[in-house]
Amino acid sequence: MASMDRIQNPVIEASEAKLQANEAGRRAFTEGMGLSMHWGLYSVLGLHEWCLKLSKFDPAVYAETMKRFNPVRFNAEEWADLLLEGGYTFLLITTKHHDGFCLWDSGVTERSVMRTPFGRDVIGELAPALRDRGIKLHFYYSLMDWDHPAYGRSERWAEYMHYMTAQLRELLTQYGTINGVLFDGYWPTHPYTPEQVFWKEGGGYGFTELYDMIHTLQPEAMITNNHHVLPLPGEDYQVWELDYPGEDYVGWNCHAVGPTPQAVWWNLNAGWSYQPYRHQLKSFEQILLTAARCRHDRSTLMLNVGPRGWGDVHPDEAAILRRLGTHLRSEKIGRN
Repeated sequence: MASMDRIQNPVIEASEAKLQANEAGRRAFTEGMGLSMHWGLYSVLGLHEWCLKLSKFDPAVYAETMKRFNPVRFNAEEWADLLLEGGYTFLLITTKHHDGFCLWDSGVTERSVMRTPFGRDVIGELAPALRDRGIKLHFYYSLMDWDHPAYGRSERWAEYMHYMTAQLRELLTQYGTINGVLFDGYWPTHPYTPEQVFWKEGGGYGFTELYDMIHTLQPEAMITNNHHVLPLPGEDYQVWELDYPGEDYVGWNCHAVGPTPQAVWWNLNAGWSYQPYRHQLKSFEQILLTAARCRHDRSTLMLNVGPRGWGDVHPDEAAILRRLGTHLRSEKIGRN
């Protein structure tokens, strides 16, 4: 029987970052509403975004999914129109999730959309389409990377940090103004079992240098780290997954509310990614109540959908996103 002994990570990495997002970036975030999208190889399979580990795929078998990634329905203009019609002021997109697959033309890995039959830079197409409509762009980036051979190995940690920093520089210098970066995959207070060693980093991430680098390259970028502890210097907002600020119904969020702006990261469907076997949308009324609660608490709503493997947003999800936008616009007109 597998051991269920719990191992606690005893140290929360510190930050002494000096820079924060500028006032323009802060105002755009706090006055806005975001649409989040989880999209990658797991979308082709129609499975959980953690399926590589949770379903115990052979990594070589999972890598073969790249040969099937050909989202012929993907259209950056249509995605941008959906955001515009829904009243969303920014898009938060998974540039790289925990499996290491990148949605942009990364020069430091073969695990990129450019090495698939699709062969197009998704981020490179989205950035101008959003900009043309006045919609901001935020990047989700996983600190954890199950594909990189140096991840989790202390003797090779400097190699991994070089790789990670190079990728972030690509994202922050090749696509114009970037308004946010959300880091995920670092949970210093979460106990884990020996079977979950794939969670663990091989050293510190150097948040001091990392955050100051981002704010230097992109002064408007609102940084958060989904680490479920109070914000560190250099982090510009605090995020709650499937919960409201200060609440922890799901069992992993931070009970304490820090001094930065807050955001609520909420699923429209049952999961973060496209999972047809779990197609259980929240009702329009539920989403409307969530938006109203966020407005009352002065927190920023980030509503998540999972585009399908062939590149479109499920029609049921798109309908609710558009309906919410219509309702919010009518509310605003009624208040004027």
